Amino acid sequence: MKIWGRKGAGAPRWMTTFADLMAVLVVFFVMLYSMSTIDNLRYQQMADSLREVLGPSAVGDDTPRPAPSVVDLDGDFASIERPQINDIDQPEYTQLDEIRDALREALADDIEDGVIQLGEDDEGVLLRFEDHAAFELGRKELQDDFLPVLERIAGVLAETPGIIRVAGHTDDLPIQTDRFRSNFELSSARAVSVVHVFEESGLPSRRMVAQGHADTRPLVPNTSDENRAKNRRVEVVLTEAPEDTSE
Repeated sequence: MKIWGRKGAGAPRWMTTFADLMAVLVVFFVMLYSMSTIDNLRYQQMADSLREVLGPSAVGDDTPRPAPSVVDLDGDFASIERPQINDIDQPEYTQLDEIRDALREALADDIEDGVIQLGEDDEGVLLRFEDHAAFELGRKELQDDFLPVLERIAGVLAETPGIIRVAGHTDDLPIQTDRFRSNFELSSARAVSVVHVFEESGLPSRRMVAQGHADTRPLVPNTSDENRAKNRRVEVVLTEAPEDTSE
């Protein structure tokens, strides 16, 4: 006798696929849990090994870092703490009179010949020289015979505190060449050339500021060739060192 039974006896086929999917999900979540739990001892050993091979910067370090500075836009700019610009522990010349006397001694011949003018302004000690003493017409490169003068100046300024401001000036005749689009570019370039000589002579760059004023600050009216020659100049001003308010 032929017995007829149910066709495909057992669990439905979709149950097999569902069971496989659940097994995969269980393994996945177990793996996530194991990755989220860190063995501190093993992590420290691994970090130490990386430091030895790649250096301290390869792994996060516990060394405290300085907090970023914050500028108070609503407050007084003068109240913002500034880095000290005097790199000398015990400068030899600290008073303006001492600095002037030292410069006068170092530049005695140059002052006598009229190459350098020594004086003072509202900011501090002032050194001034006309452009023809240091530069060729319309150029920014310093002439070789003027370099020793700047080196003597740098030698004295290296023993002083304060900021060294170098400012270039021109007359009112406009310049427009392939190298300089305006008198502002020429005066700025000449100031930078002087700063570079000071740097090469040992003065730290953080003490110096280069400025270009073009013809905006004439000494005398630009009414003659003689007056224009006086206005074409470079000025080096040593300002007084700011008071140390860190204590």
